[in-house]
Amino acid sequence: MIITDKFNRKLRDVRISVTDRCNFRCTYCMPKEVYDSNYKFFKKTEILSFEEIIRLTKILASLGVRKVRLTGGEPLLRNNIHVLVKSIKDIDGITDISMTTNGVLLSKEKALLLKQSGLSRLTLSLDSLDNKRFQEISGSNYLPEDVLSGINNAKDAGFKNIKINMVVKKNVNDIDVLSMIDHFYGSGCIVRFIEFMDVGNVNFWDRNQVTTLNDILSIISSKYNIMPVEKNYNSEVAKRWTYKGGEFGIISSISSPFCGDCSRIRLTAEGKLFTCLFTNNSHDVKNLIRSSETDEEIKNHLIEIWSNRDDKYSETRKSNHNIKTIKKAEMSYLGG
Repeated sequence: MIITDKFNRKLRDVRISVTDRCNFRCTYCMPKEVYDSNYKFFKKTEILSFEEIIRLTKILASLGVRKVRLTGGEPLLRNNIHVLVKSIKDIDGITDISMTTNGVLLSKEKALLLKQSGLSRLTLSLDSLDNKRFQEISGSNYLPEDVLSGINNAKDAGFKNIKINMVVKKNVNDIDVLSMIDHFYGSGCIVRFIEFMDVGNVNFWDRNQVTTLNDILSIISSKYNIMPVEKNYNSEVAKRWTYKGGEFGIISSISSPFCGDCSRIRLTAEGKLFTCLFTNNSHDVKNLIRSSETDEEIKNHLIEIWSNRDDKYSETRKSNHNIKTIKKAEMSYLGG
């Protein structure tokens, strides 16, 4: 079964946040000024169990979902995450399971266990190779070498085409764009530069801090000849280029929105469904799962949610003069 929204966009992908907790305090996601020692994270009973996630994923798969991405918070903080991976892998219709992680907990043993359990792909976050800038951005005492160790462990476990996400902020870490390209030259890893986005309301977003797609291309092309590459599929969020050392991508939600092809729905750790990254409107499916509703009844609810979807926030951002007053869910809650 295939369902479409009001703009004829098919439901194909689900991003599942398995925890709201993280061992980083990245300035663009979970700034430590907000997420301090007094912050109240969800209790274990408040978040979806593996069984509940699996049940909901099976229903979503029956509606056309083919790709699942596990996020957080930091997904590797969720105990026995490989068990969830294996169960999702066994769901009829699911063809791809990926995970986004900061990588510092990705030991050799954990990377191998995830690979053996059926995880298809890995994306790791690395916002600078400079120790000082990395710690300032991540709000942690970790170092870039801790993430690089996780990347090497993923390679050793057999993961291919590992993606490296770097959120680029003007006058913060844009100086690191070229060094990131240089570092992963010929490595087989694909660096993806992400424009600083106005997700949520606590990351102190300022349009003047956005290093745009054109800015990034200008930096890289100052040293390398680059060539644009066609999309792998219609709803791919990153624009792609090749250079002598491999491939890189840019996710340009600010300067070049991609709402028109968006096929993603997001499930939070506490069981709320969001049809857009830039909204505060959600649908409580945890109560449905924990009620006496049958799978068929829940399926009908999901059809209604997607069929009524009309989100196009990124494409209307420029014309919205009240952008900073719009209430939006936070990145760490949605799972990116």
